[in-house]
Amino acid sequence: LNPCVCSAWFLVMPNFKLQIPNAHFHKHWHDSSAHAGRIVTWHNQAARKHRRRENRLAKAIKNFPRPVNGLLRPVVHCQTIRYNMKKRAGKGFTLEELKEAKVNRREARSIGIAVDFRRKNRSEGSLRENVARLSEYKANLIVFPKKSNRKKPQSGDSSKDACSKAEQVIGDVMPIVKPKPTIVPYKITQADKDKKVFYTLRVCQSDAKLVGKREAAKKKAAEAAVEQKKTAV
Repeated sequence: LNPCVCSAWFLVMPNFKLQIPNAHFHKHWHDSSAHAGRIVTWHNQAARKHRRRENRLAKAIKNFPRPVNGLLRPVVHCQTIRYNMKKRAGKGFTLEELKEAKVNRREARSIGIAVDFRRKNRSEGSLRENVARLSEYKANLIVFPKKSNRKKPQSGDSSKDACSKAEQVIGDVMPIVKPKPTIVPYKITQADKDKKVFYTLRVCQSDAKLVGKREAAKKKAAEAAVEQKKTAV
């Protein structure tokens, strides 16, 4: 190479727009005692996906006409003060909820309702919510007879017309949907513009902070007034 060309080549500034070299050449590919085979491959990903799909279809066919994802679950609140405002699906309905909804606890699982003998209702709101959930489920429930050759359906069984129109539920039974908050727009009035929100908050904060001092000063002033009356007499 020409020394002049080489010196000019070293003086060229690097291109900072390119990616910074960050190659990883210390991966432990070999299954030996030194490397212990730390690279985990996943070449059967597509096959496992196909197998899971086939298993889901087989389970749906086996459980027909029952729902694919199992029993009806109640609405419960999450634990701890951090998550108790969120709702999720619980293990099962309580005996009190089944009694309010007029569902026999021994027949509940046979008609697709999960039962939890340990959970207790701590509030009236959750009790009413789950009772309404059970009532809605019973209104849309189709109960197939145990024997298909019966001429007349027994008490609790659905009619042949309803059984013929039944469709299998794919997914969760009555999934819990989080309500979306609705924002109602309104026109800002002059009274809203005149409000001093920051000043009001500061006054409230100051009042809460000085409650003890103001009570002590008031008590001290009352005692001083009593002493002054005594000295005057």
